[in-house]
Amino acid sequence: MKSLVQPYNQSIYVNGTGISGISSIEGSYGVREQNINVIGFGYVTGLVNTPLEGRFNIQRKLISEDPFLNLTGDGTDYAFSGTIFYEMPNAGGTLYNQKSGSFGFHSGYLNSYKISCSIGEIPTVSTSISVFGDLGTGVDARTHAPVDNPQIKIPNQGSISLSCNGSSSNNIVSFEHEISVPRNSVYSLGTSAIPAGAETNEWPQRVPSQVDVIYPIETTTNFTMLVDDYETKNLYDSLTGVHTDGVSITINDEESNNILTFDLSNARLISENIITTTDQPLQANLTYKKYINKTGR
Repeated sequence: MKSLVQPYNQSIYVNGTGISGISSIEGSYGVREQNINVIGFGYVTGLVNTPLEGRFNIQRKLISEDPFLNLTGDGTDYAFSGTIFYEMPNAGGTLYNQKSGSFGFHSGYLNSYKISCSIGEIPTVSTSISVFGDLGTGVDARTHAPVDNPQIKIPNQGSISLSCNGSSSNNIVSFEHEISVPRNSVYSLGTSAIPAGAETNEWPQRVPSQVDVIYPIETTTNFTMLVDDYETKNLYDSLTGVHTDGVSITINDEESNNILTFDLSNARLISENIITTTDQPLQANLTYKKYINKTGR
């Protein structure tokens, strides 16, 4: 009788580190072709006409220091690898005997990072990754600069500190913070020979010569608060200057050890949304944006 691969028979590694708290992963690639048609016959074959690229989307619960947040930078030093390993019991494969199945990628770059949380929840982290290297089976991210697995640190709503306009006297019940990192891949013409020592599936002609961040990096932060004494800004005040606030998000574990901190000074308030219904208190949704240049300002 065949056995399906269950979630508990899988493990995930990024740059040599085992990642905990994963709730979902989606990895894919697509090949775009140009058809070659000839007179008197028709379709002959198809040729790849764009660089080969893939995508990974990873969602996890924030129960340790996040390995993805430090990968938002510029340059090839911020490329990373990742692999899903899964047991194949019908083939005698386990996660420990090197006969497991795998699906992974080389040379991934972070495109977006989003963290969100509501009352009674553990924060959720969602990441979007563009893959410019090889993608598929046989990619082992356990051998890429291995480091110790991060210590488990579990936050709760009492260990999360949020600050924005009106937060001192109005209760924030949920937040969402997203960092968008658009990137531009630059390809160059290849040489006639594979450089000595290069892996056959990673030689320079197949991957970008460089991958640049398209500045500015944009951050978007949303807060939902229950209104006590909050008053909205006037729309036409934006004509003389958008309102700015010092916005911050600090997430600690139960023992007050820091897990994540976002310090967003001079964030621009770009949207306010007031909601009232018959079954809940008056709510205000605030949206802030901040732009980060290459100089960090």
